[in-house]
Amino acid sequence: MAATATSATPVPVAAAPHPDSVAAMLPFAKAYVAMNALRDKADAEYAEPKNKRPEMLAELRSRHRLEREGMLKSNGFPDATYAQMTQRVSGDDTARLAFEAALAKITAK
Repeated sequence: MAATATSATPVPVAAAPHPDSVAAMLPFAKAYVAMNALRDKADAEYAEPKNKRPEMLAELRSRHRLEREGMLKSNGFPDATYAQMTQRVSGDDTARLAFEAALAKITAK
């Protein structure tokens, strides 16, 4: 019985993109665009005269909170992670530039 030698060469692992790269910011930019669309929709519904009653506003807030949670989840962002990314993009110039480039890439389509 012949023994086979196995190669111990490591399998190259795809390097994760730098956190401040355009590629790393694309998922956040997509979530940001979806969040803005959701916010615009909510603002329009809040502004309708028929929705000015306190019980209607409470119902709308509840529904929009669920829609927001679902949208973030479908984009792969827990609420805390989305908040951290928002803060990072707001306070870090390098992250902001990468985010703006990712946003431009998404909205150009």
